[in-house]
Amino acid sequence: MRLRWVSLIAAKVVLLATVLSLIGCDSSATLPPRTGPVWTPSGPDATQPLEATKNADWLRFNFDPARSGVNPNETSLTPTTVSGLHRLWSVTLPDVADSTPILVHGLMFADGSKRNVIYVTTKPGSLVALDAATGAQLWAAATRGPKITNSSPVADPAHGFVYSYGLDGSLHKYHDTTGQEVTSGGWPVLITKMTQTEKESSSLNLANGFIYVTTSGYVGDAPPYQGHLVAVNLADATTHVYNSLCSDKKHVLAQGECEASDSGIWARAGAVVDPVTGFLFVSTGNGPFDANTGGNNWGDTVLELSADGSRLIDSYTPPNFQQLEASDLDLSSNAPAILPKIAASKTPYLAVQGGKDGVLRLLDRQNLSGRGGPGHVGGELQTVAAPGNCVVFTQPAVWTNPANGTLWVFVATGCGTIGYQVVTSGQGATTLKVGWSMQQPGTSPVIAGGMLFLASSGAIVALDPQTGKQLWSSANAFAGGTIGGIHWESPIVLDGKIYCADETGKLTAYGL
Repeated sequence: MRLRWVSLIAAKVVLLATVLSLIGCDSSATLPPRTGPVWTPSGPDATQPLEATKNADWLRFNFDPARSGVNPNETSLTPTTVSGLHRLWSVTLPDVADSTPILVHGLMFADGSKRNVIYVTTKPGSLVALDAATGAQLWAAATRGPKITNSSPVADPAHGFVYSYGLDGSLHKYHDTTGQEVTSGGWPVLITKMTQTEKESSSLNLANGFIYVTTSGYVGDAPPYQGHLVAVNLADATTHVYNSLCSDKKHVLAQGECEASDSGIWARAGAVVDPVTGFLFVSTGNGPFDANTGGNNWGDTVLELSADGSRLIDSYTPPNFQQLEASDLDLSSNAPAILPKIAASKTPYLAVQGGKDGVLRLLDRQNLSGRGGPGHVGGELQTVAAPGNCVVFTQPAVWTNPANGTLWVFVATGCGTIGYQVVTSGQGATTLKVGWSMQQPGTSPVIAGGMLFLASSGAIVALDPQTGKQLWSSANAFAGGTIGGIHWESPIVLDGKIYCADETGKLTAYGL
C-alpha cells in the first residue's frame, strides 16, 4: 500500500500498456472454457442484497454485505426533488473520521425517546454515536493504542449492538444506545498482535452470522504485517483466521512467525460477501506470491473464502503479479464489485476488480482463474482502463436500472468517474463498455433514489446515473454550505438525507 506518487504516475503509463498486451482487452475474444470446480448458488437470489433491511438501516459501508452501494428503499430523494437539498447541520467530531458513517433507525433510549442514530469510527479509534436529527453527540467510546485506523463500524441488524475496531488491535462490542462495552463472552476479540505495524484499514462487514475484519500496514509500509481476515462468530466470539501470507498458519500471527510481509488487505470494502453463495472475496496487496508453485503466499491476489473464513475456495492472480509487486501497484487498493446474475451470459456470475495500476478486470466468480481451483495465474475475461487510468482506491457501485433492466458499474477515482454499462452479446459474452465519463473525481459512489452520489474534496454531487449529468452539488450557493477535504470518506444516502464526514473533522447532513 505504499503511496510513492511520483514513481507511481511514471510507472502507470508503461504498466498499463504492458498489462493490456499481456492479458488483452479485446471484448470479442473467446471466453475461457468453463472447467472450474462445481459451483452451485446456495444463497438468496443474486439480484437481491444479502440480509436486505426493510426499514433501510444503513448497517455497514456501502449498504449491503455485497458492498453494492445501492439503497433500494429511498423514495424521498428523486431527480425531481434533489435540487431542494440543503445543509441541515454540520458538527465537529472529537477527531477526524477518515471513514464512512452508518445509521440505525428507531432505537429506544432510557428516557423513552426514540432516535435514529449515526455511528462513526474516528482515526484515534473512538466510536461516536450522534443523533441523526440534530448531530448532537449521544455517547463516545475510546480505545487506546498506537497510530490510527480508517475503519467503519457495523451494526447488528437485530439492533442492540454496534461493533468497532480499536487501536488496541481488538474488535469491540457496544450497546447501541448507551455505549457500554461488552467485556464478557470472549469480547473484545483480538484482531492483530502487531499494533505498531499492522492495523484495520478497511470497513467492517457483517453477514452469515459473522463479523469480518481485515488487516494491513500503515502508510509507509513498515514491516512486519501480513494482511489477514478474521471471521468473528457473533454467537460465541470464536474466530477463524485466514492469512494472505503464510496461509498454512490458521491463527493471528505474532511478530516473527512469518518471514514474508507486506501483503495487506486494505481496500475500503475489506471483505465482500457474495449474495449467491455467502462466500467472501478479499483482495491482497504487495507481497510474495508463490501459491502457483505450492507455496502459501498470496500477494496481489483475489481470494475467495468460505463464509466462516476458514477455507480457500478459489483465487485470481494477475499474470503480471511480479510487476505489480515490483512497482508497488497493489491489487488491494480495491475490492471485487459483485454483479447480479446475468441470465443471458455464458458467465452469469461476475465481479469487477480494480487496482493501483489503473486497470479493471472482469472476473468469473464461478471460475476465477479460468483453470479450475486456486493457485493458478490469469483467467480474467476482460480488462479495461479505469477512469483516467488512475489508481482505484474506491469501491464501485453496481446498479440495475429498474426502468429498463440495464446493468451499470460506476467507478470513481482521483482523475474522474465513469459509468460502465454491462453488455451481453447474442453469443453470451459479457463485457464492460463505457456509457459515459467525466472529469469529476470522487470517493466510493452510492446509488439512492435513482441517482448517483459521490464526494470529492469540497463537494458532494448527485448525478444522473445514465448520463453523468450533474443534478445537484453541495458547493452550490443555495445548498447552505459544503464539505471540506476528502480522503477515504464517502457519503450515505437515506431518509431523504445525505451524511458525510470530511478531513476537517466535521460530519455534515443535507436534507430536503
